[in-house]
Amino acid sequence: MVDHDEGWKLWTDMVRYYPAGVHRRRLVRSWTSGLDIETVLDVGCGPGHLLDEMRQALPDVQLTGVDNSAATVAENRIRQPWVRWETVDITQDSLNESFDLVICSEVLEHTRDDAASLANLVDMTGRYLMITVPSGPIRPLEAGFGHLRHYTLPGLEKMVRGAGLDIVRSSAWGFPFMSMFKVASNLRPDATMSGFGDGEWSA
Repeated sequence: MVDHDEGWKLWTDMVRYYPAGVHRRRLVRSWTSGLDIETVLDVGCGPGHLLDEMRQALPDVQLTGVDNSAATVAENRIRQPWVRWETVDITQDSLNESFDLVICSEVLEHTRDDAASLANLVDMTGRYLMITVPSGPIRPLEAGFGHLRHYTLPGLEKMVRGAGLDIVRSSAWGFPFMSMFKVASNLRPDATMSGFGDGEWSA
């Protein structure tokens, strides 16, 4: 298992600037525009980049972030005091409340029990649950970041319906350019990790 307390010290810039992460946050912002929501929960929030962008897009919305890394949550409280932060392991627990929008982006693939994690997400969902997950084969870099499984869109849809939710929207993206990028970055995964995965990014 990956130590997220240590990992987030190394991966913060990668998560902020990695093209897929930038595009996912752009998609989440576009999907939330027009929704009548007052409360947002980001589950598995890491260093809080998505909540930074949500604050810009929805300045009047109450934001909450949870992560299983207590050290990261403590740092987030200092850097982003406008967000409520809690330490939660989604595989085992949930907050005893519901939110208009629950976002769980690139988290389920890391959890030991994704069905239990999804059940906890549903318990906190008042109106909308937004999930993003990776698809395709698990390559060396993704295994190094703690990916335990990847998903297909039909498989995820079946799982979500089995948890008692209706699907309003589902889509897949990334082919062909992200797919080619993943192949290229895994030709020398150790070099990619040392050059781009850890520490600060320069121009």
